[in-house]
Parts: sequence; C-alpha cells; structure tokens
Amino acid sequence: MPQTSIRYILSTLVLTLLSAGLMAQNCHIAGRVAVPELQGKNIAVINMNTGKPLATTKIVDSTFAFDITLSEPLVGMLKTDPQKNNPRNYYYLRIVGEPGNIYADLLTDSLSGTPLNDRLYEYLKTSNYEISVINAYYNQLNESVNAPEETRNELSEKMQKRVESLFAMMRNTFAENKTNAFGAFVMEDLLNYDEQMNYEAVLEMLEGAAPVVTTYQTLQTKLVAMEKVSHTAPGKPFIDLDLTDYKTGKPIKLSKVIKGKVALIDFWASWCGPCRREIPNLAKIHEKYGNNKDFVLISLNVWDKPEAQAKAIKDMKMVWTQLTDATRNATDTYGVDGIPQILLIGKDGKIIARDLRGENIEEAVKKALEK
Repeated sequence: MPQTSIRYILSTLVLTLLSAGLMAQNCHIAGRVAVPELQGKNIAVINMNTGKPLATTKIVDSTFAFDITLSEPLVGMLKTDPQKNNPRNYYYLRIVGEPGNIYADLLTDSLSGTPLNDRLYEYLKTSNYEISVINAYYNQLNESVNAPEETRNELSEKMQKRVESLFAMMRNTFAENKTNAFGAFVMEDLLNYDEQMNYEAVLEMLEGAAPVVTTYQTLQTKLVAMEKVSHTAPGKPFIDLDLTDYKTGKPIKLSKVIKGKVALIDFWASWCGPCRREIPNLAKIHEKYGNNKDFVLISLNVWDKPEAQAKAIKDMKMVWTQLTDATRNATDTYGVDGIPQILLIGKDGKIIARDLRGENIEEAVKKALEK
C-alpha cells in the first residue's frame, strides 16, 4: 500500500476519533419542575466551582432542557429562579455534569441517565432515608423528657447506631468515588453532618482524590475553616486578637485582657437565639467566679450592630468583660462558622476546650481553676 494512503487513513482515523471525542462530551439535561409558580421562569445549570451558570433556559409546561458541551465532568446544580409566597424559595438539585442524557425531576429530587448521576440518586435516597430515621429518633427523645431513663437510653443508642451507620456509608461511598465528581458531593455531606471530622483526617481521606474533588470550591472553603479550627483546637496556644473594649471604645488586645488567667470566651451576637440562651449560664459563672483573680469571663460580640449589642448587654445585665470585633478577624482566626462558640483557655495560654454548652461550661471552668 502506498505511503500516502497510510497517512491518509491514519489522519482520517485521528479526525474520526477526535470528532467522536467531541461528540462524547455533549451533555443533554432534561427534566421537570411541576410547580405552577415557576412556569415561564428561568432554570440554570450552575458550575458549583465558579458559582456561574453554564446555561439558562425557560421552564415551559413544567419541563426544561439543556445541551452543554463539557471538557470534563463537573460538580453542578440545577437551580430555578426564586418564587414569592412559597416556603421553598427556589428549587435546586445537585447534579454531575457528564456526557450523556440526564433526566432530573426537581420536585422529587430524582436523577437518572448517566453512571455518576445514577449513583448520586441512589446515594441521596439512602442518605435521606437514614437522616429521616435519625430525625425521628431525635424527635422521640425530645418528646419523651419524662420517660424512664432506660427508655431514653434505648432511643439514644438506636439513634447513635443509625448515625454511625450513616457516616460509615458516606465514608465508604467516598472511598469508592474519590476519583470522580460524585465523590465531591459525598465529602461535602460528610463534612456537613459529621461534626467530629477533623482537618488531618479529611486530608488523609483526600489523598489520591481527583482534581474535580480536591478543587471543589465548597470543600476548599470548608477545609480552610477546618485548618483554622485545627490551629485553635484544644491543646494549642490561643491566638492573640486585636479587639475593641466595649466600655471605652478603645483598641485592646485579647492577651492584655487574659493576662495569664483562666479565660472563658463567648463568641456571641444579639440576634442569635442560642447565644442568648447561654447568657444565664454565663451570668451564674460570673456570679460564682467573677471575683477570682485567676479567672476572667469575656463576651466577644461578633457579626452584630453596635446599637443591638448595647441593648442586649443592658437588657440581659451582662456586667462582665465585653469586647467587640467588627472585622470578622476573630471568627476567621478561630474558624468560627456558627455561634455561640464558647471556648476555655488555661493559665498556660493553651486552649482547654471549644464548643462548651450548658452545665459543661461551669464544670470545665471549675476543673481549669483547680489545676
């Protein structure tokens, strides 16, 4: 066979393969949103790494369809326009953008049509069911306050077993899918639900994961916060902060307030219901230990308005040390993404505990002062 013919055949084969590869990257997404208020409204396919829509279309007769070209699978979301007078402001569904024909129903949260979306749907069915069972046990516990201790312990044990089973399923599912986009969603859920996950353990789980997982923006944000928590975990030295003294309005360093004392620090805001519910517990501690030269109670106001802070301090008779952070630096430094965050620092400047609540607060203070 002449050489030119071989070259022609090879070049034709390469072009054919390239064309096939390009065609294989087409992603067709069709589906339903059977919500009358959303007819004629927009629905978008959003790249969750950038937060930007890949495509937008109208919902017509409760249906929609997209054709998008992908260079690689991605973590995405179908999201409708917001609607008025509805408790569910908008409808959304996480989705894996991959080649093929995908079908999605945002009213039933169902997915089908491609391998990763089939897996995602089965995972969502399983995890949502387990979460509903756990919530049912939790509600039973709340409703059985006066039940015999044996009954409550039995309910608590059953709930804990389901929680552990759910987390084990999530970990196993992630291990099996860490090299694809579906794995990013599983890790996101694991970090949202398992509050015991620590930074080092997550890094170990992410070893060998695909870039589509490790570069997932939601995970990156959580990892940054977790790293800060790891730097301010029990046993680590406290990190100094530039704050404002509420009484004088002047700048003050946290280290100057602590001065080698046992320090109980409450990150709070006036609008935060759980924060306000902890104030009476803090008041009791101040009444009991406020005159101890080795102890200081600090309420550190964050994410708040000055006038609201002032009113709350007056109304709730918060007569102990009040500091303010208007910069978000305090919560960023300590990896605080929810309040109240109550932490205890020992005389040696090392953090003893975080996430203290209720009766555990006084118990931890008492032990720290006895050392």
